[in-house]
Amino acid sequence: MNKNLMVCAGLVAALAGGIWGGKYWAEQAQTGTAAEALPARPYAKAEPATARPAPSVLALPPGGFDPDVVKTATFSAQTVTLDTPTPGKLAYNVQQAKLASARVAGRVERILVYEGAKVSAGQPLAELYSPEYIAAQNEFLLSHNAYHTLSSSDLKELLDDARLTMQSSENKLRVLGATAADIARIRERGAISETLTIRAPIAGTIVKRDMDQGSYLNVGDSLMSIIDTRVIWFTGNLYETDIKGVRLGQAIEVETPAYPGRRYTGRVSFIAPNVDADTHTLQVRCDVPNPDGMLKPEMYATARIVTGNAQALVVPQSAIVKDQGKLVLMTMPDEKHVERVLVQGTPRSDGTFAVTGGVPFGAPLRVVTQGGMLLNEMLLKQES
Repeated sequence: MNKNLMVCAGLVAALAGGIWGGKYWAEQAQTGTAAEALPARPYAKAEPATARPAPSVLALPPGGFDPDVVKTATFSAQTVTLDTPTPGKLAYNVQQAKLASARVAGRVERILVYEGAKVSAGQPLAELYSPEYIAAQNEFLLSHNAYHTLSSSDLKELLDDARLTMQSSENKLRVLGATAADIARIRERGAISETLTIRAPIAGTIVKRDMDQGSYLNVGDSLMSIIDTRVIWFTGNLYETDIKGVRLGQAIEVETPAYPGRRYTGRVSFIAPNVDADTHTLQVRCDVPNPDGMLKPEMYATARIVTGNAQALVVPQSAIVKDQGKLVLMTMPDEKHVERVLVQGTPRSDGTFAVTGGVPFGAPLRVVTQGGMLLNEMLLKQES
């Protein structure tokens, strides 16, 4: 009997548990369905931030600014010559370079001039001992003597042959480097010269020597390099924004730190066909006359390439404020305000700045010439 009671009690417990579990899961299902039926609440969209315009007008404090700190002046527009400042260096004009070389093999017996010497065209540079040149002189003397011996005879055909032989030997001497004066001297003396004189092909400066005394020169070997320094090269680099204003033949002015205040004029002779991949600049080359020889290769220099004329407001360089790559000019539209104006322009060689855009040119304009950076900082603090 106890066993039957225990079985009945277990069945009752199981039945009660099933009823409770079914009720629980039914309530959960109804709750989920209700949740799914509710509309989803949208996220709030962020309003786009509106950039506050930078202030451009600053009110003067009572009594104004200290006149020792902030100074102003009035300027009017004028026609100015626009130029593009281009930094660079000076170099030899290699188009005016020549090599003094040997036309015949031989040994350098004596060097007459050295590096740095200024020479004139035809000036002796060195003496060369050459067996081939000596043989050519002997050949010339024999043909010359034979011609004069036959000139008093009636043997016309032999005389013509002797004359042709003499002319051929004379031309051979010229090919080997002998001048007309050298050949005349051999003819008059009736004797050979022990050495051949190597002469300067052009007037200029000895910039390099390739041989020492006692060295052996083969045909075509360079003895010295000579460059005419009366015209020198300026080589500079233009930024991409300045390329459009430069063309061949354009006038330039060159200044060097070595000679402050002195300007040399020249012209653009070469514009590179491509922009440098690393610096994104364009190389230009200018021919600069150097009659007094004061300009030296490797000197640093600045060329100002003249690009035309324009109306501009010429102000001191101190009036221009550089702010994050922009050029700012502080102006005074009236007695109680300072206005911040973005301008365009270019620096000039006399220490001024030509403002070519950003300001009106119709009437005189009052400009802050000193203290503009301080006023610009005050405007920026006013913004914050």
